[in-house]
Amino acid sequence: MVGEPLRRFRLARGMSLGDLEDAIDRSVSRQTLSKYEHGKLQPTARVLNRIASALGIKSAQLWGESTCDTEAEPLLNQPMDPSTDKPLSERRKFLQLPKAERNRILSEQAKEMADFYENDPEWREWERLPLVEYDIPLK
Repeated sequence: MVGEPLRRFRLARGMSLGDLEDAIDRSVSRQTLSKYEHGKLQPTARVLNRIASALGIKSAQLWGESTCDTEAEPLLNQPMDPSTDKPLSERRKFLQLPKAERNRILSEQAKEMADFYENDPEWREWERLPLVEYDIPLK
């Protein structure tokens, strides 16, 4: 039965039945979604996959199969940082670290990015293109 997991994942993401209906391009109505949640109907595999995709999970999770670390589930209810797609609590933890540790982490990330760009053939191609200057008026 997919009803209880479907409801739990939908609510954890702050979605109404209407929101989920829109997220799956209205392939089924909110009334049908409600019937899935109450166990009165079972979705087809195609619909189940669309629902799972809209919820950002694997369809097996709607069948109650564990496909991820269950300790991560409390993160579903946390506000998200739009700049990183991580829970805001992660940013708070980072900001609570001593400044030297934050600088060390940021230096490592900068090195990884530099290594990536140095070894990426597509970036190497872009690097050869002429620099484009934009005249942006200051306010």
